[in-house]
Amino acid sequence: MEAAKGRGVYKGRRKSIDNAEIRQLADVGVAKAKIARDLGVSRMTVYRALAEPETETDVD
Repeated sequence: MEAAKGRGVYKGRRKSIDNAEIRQLADVGVAKAKIARDLGVSRMTVYRALAEPETETDVD
């Protein structure tokens, strides 16, 4: 697995939800638990998405 990661082949699972969508909902004041319920993800996923630095692909 380490060799595959080194070659850039093994990257893990694709995200099922866009971090920008989570950020957008949080910015308008929606509770984190409600965001998780509405999007069908765990609260931890919401917290991780909000903790990650914003990238250019997240910004519309």
